[in-house]
Amino acid sequence: MHPTADHCPKRYEQHLHARPEVLASVRHAIRTQLDSWGLGHLADQATLCLTELLANVGKHTGSTECLLTVHHDGDRIRATVSDTARALPVMRQPNFLAESGRGLFLIERTAHSWGATSTPTGKEVWFELRIRPPQNGPTENAPTTVAPVAGARRPIS
Repeated sequence: MHPTADHCPKRYEQHLHARPEVLASVRHAIRTQLDSWGLGHLADQATLCLTELLANVGKHTGSTECLLTVHHDGDRIRATVSDTARALPVMRQPNFLAESGRGLFLIERTAHSWGATSTPTGKEVWFELRIRPPQNGPTENAPTTVAPVAGARRPIS
């Protein structure tokens, strides 16, 4: 695991093996990067969503190897996890008594949009968070509905 930051301060990229023992260091690296961009107020949302995406890599792909990319693009950040599995994720209605199966539901409820895209080498699963100034009250980004389809996307308004 060797994080690299491109010369452009708006991109962070890290090749890694998404095993449980490295997730804490990935979360720390993302918090540090967001702080350096003045976006520390998004760290909790971003690390929650990234943890869910990275946990799915080893669980559903047969390999823990992946590429994590975070872009700061003006009014939003977009985080992408790329892996070599071709099957796109499918969000299901969560069973809150089960030990797993809530990852995409949590991303749906936390991120402003998310999706999955097939690539020539596998797939990319991504989410976006709008950049807003820090708030003292509850977050405003939780959607009121959940779309139970693969690669669900909610437009950013």
